[in-house]
Amino acid sequence: MPVRYTVAEGILDRSVADELLVHLFETDDVFVLNGDAKIVFEALKQSRSIEEVRDLVASRVFCDAVELGAAVDRAVGQMVAAGMIVRVEEPEA
Repeated sequence: MPVRYTVAEGILDRSVADELLVHLFETDDVFVLNGDAKIVFEALKQSRSIEEVRDLVASRVFCDAVELGAAVDRAVGQMVAAGMIVRVEEPEA
């Protein structure tokens, strides 16, 4: 099954300078994302595969492709663990 990621329900986000404040209403947790994590989070406001997120971030950030892929994977994993992002398995067509 293809796996996609998207922002969880019950989230409010607000840009403040180069950072993004993310509030999870369910737990009342608040996170402050730096500029790079902000790009990943904003990419996931639409349901995307990890490959699509990597490509989108690569179009906005200049760095080694391997390092970038690892950083995106790490950021998505941390956001899933924190409850900001949900993993959705879609049925194959």
